[in-house]
Amino acid sequence: MSEARWTVVMPVKRLPAAKSRLRGALPGVPHEELALALATDTLRAVRACPAVAGVLVVTDDPRVTASVQAAGARVAGDPGGGLNAAFRHGAAVAGPRAAVAGLTADLPALRPAELAAALRATRGVRGFVADAPGGGTVLLAAPAGAPLAPRFGPGSAAAHEASGALPLAGEWPSLRRDVDTPADLADAAGLGVGPRTAALLARVAAAVEYGAGMQGTVATYDASTRSGVLLLDDGTELAFPARAFDASGLRLLRLGQRVRIERDADGEVVRVTLPTMA
Repeated sequence: MSEARWTVVMPVKRLPAAKSRLRGALPGVPHEELALALATDTLRAVRACPAVAGVLVVTDDPRVTASVQAAGARVAGDPGGGLNAAFRHGAAVAGPRAAVAGLTADLPALRPAELAAALRATRGVRGFVADAPGGGTVLLAAPAGAPLAPRFGPGSAAAHEASGALPLAGEWPSLRRDVDTPADLADAAGLGVGPRTAALLARVAAAVEYGAGMQGTVATYDASTRSGVLLLDDGTELAFPARAFDASGLRLLRLGQRVRIERDADGEVVRVTLPTMA
């Protein structure tokens, strides 16, 4: 099979709604910025893949549109109806003569060579690559003339196999490492992420090292569990555990109260104090 034959379809939600389980994963980083970084780094790797002829991003978000168009991708408006509707729409826009690969937009550690190997492994039939845990799907590929027929969502790997798609069994750790949770993000960082995501991780690391005195206000506080949520000055929500309150020397916290936050090397909140306290 010749290279540069695939059209990759990547749906990206509106940034405020994207990757909701990652909200607050990087303290001090606006959630939308993290979601955009994941998509941008995924696109960068896809564009560098020798098996990819073009990328079509399905989105209605103006920031995503501007970013991916600047990176050389085409954009199609999101038709609504969820992820599978977006994949179907992208495949339809690509046209019946295109070999289409549906790819999730949360693969910041993706290596172009791994994507190329997976696409070659389809050998002219509809196939899919499961995510690292094995239950989800990161890639669904269909040759020209065959319907993509996406079944993304919970249990999608089993659903795709039941629909007749061939499970592709290569190792491909960077392709399989989608990012839904903070733990996933840490795993992706261990593989080596793209420049946009790496810059955000570096910003957080620098804040931990040099900015332990970050400030915010108390958004919620439960006296029974001695835990709550802080609203940082950039609008990011950051949860704090009981041990952080216990280390504060305070008896209680009030909603709207101004506090200073101290974190450890992993970015975890270890102490919540008043700005006037040493």
